[in-house]
Amino acid sequence: MYYLGIDIGGTETNYGLINDQGELGEIKTRKTPMKSLTHFLDMMGDIYDEYAHQIEGMAISMPGIIHSKTGYAVHGGSLNYIKKMNMIEMLETRCQTTIHVENDGKAATLGELWKGNLKGIQHGVMLNLGTGIGGGIVVNGAVLKGQHYSAGEFSFIKTNTARSKDASYMFGYQNGIRYLFKKIALQCKIPLESMDGFKMFELIEGGNKEAASCLNDYCYTLAIQLFNLQTILDPERIIISGGISGNPLLIQLIKENVKKVYEEELGEGVFIVPEIMKSRFGNNGNIIGALYNYKLNEE
Repeated sequence: MYYLGIDIGGTETNYGLINDQGELGEIKTRKTPMKSLTHFLDMMGDIYDEYAHQIEGMAISMPGIIHSKTGYAVHGGSLNYIKKMNMIEMLETRCQTTIHVENDGKAATLGELWKGNLKGIQHGVMLNLGTGIGGGIVVNGAVLKGQHYSAGEFSFIKTNTARSKDASYMFGYQNGIRYLFKKIALQCKIPLESMDGFKMFELIEGGNKEAASCLNDYCYTLAIQLFNLQTILDPERIIISGGISGNPLLIQLIKENVKKVYEEELGEGVFIVPEIMKSRFGNNGNIIGALYNYKLNEE
């Protein structure tokens, strides 16, 4: 039994076949249409046509606040043309199959909960370090949705009470990778357009102290928010995802800075430091979790 798994991002849309056990086949990529709902529906229809004769249904991950039981989208995040509409009803006008839709951060968390590094965890947090901070919260072995399906919107956490109205002091900006790359490019006098995760780690591994200092500062501010999340949720494990998490140095620095923050704040032993590890599936977790959401809804 196969399904069509689709992960709609703000830049690219990844898709491919996934079987009932969450095993992925070839993943293909298209540019996500940003101009209109019509272009978006055309793309989704083309993808569906490619697989229509092979699938039982469509499992979709996308940005925004999504009512995963009904398919209603309050908004589509960076997809500005998606506001206050039912995604399932809209897509079914073009794709004649069973469809279920979930927020991308919650889908990634569901993927790790089902088959990855949150499996068996009763209380956990997943953070995706990207343009903003996505992710999800696990409480009593299930992903927390919240009363209005907006639990886990970590990007909007305010980090400075004196400048609370300044969007650049939100968690998603302060610990988004664009801000990190901008700081490194400035410190190292490198054009911003040439800076990415590969270049950052290349500089650090080559002994560049400015780049290393910027990444350590980034991990320290991240560690402060992990401490805040610990005081609220008391997770046993925190999963880190996102492109830069693929380098072991990032997880190492996060662990070192978390230990430092815990000792600075209250002394060692007041709170138990959660286990910190990278995600098992990375970007593929969104599609795996979208299928798990599909299965949960069908059950």
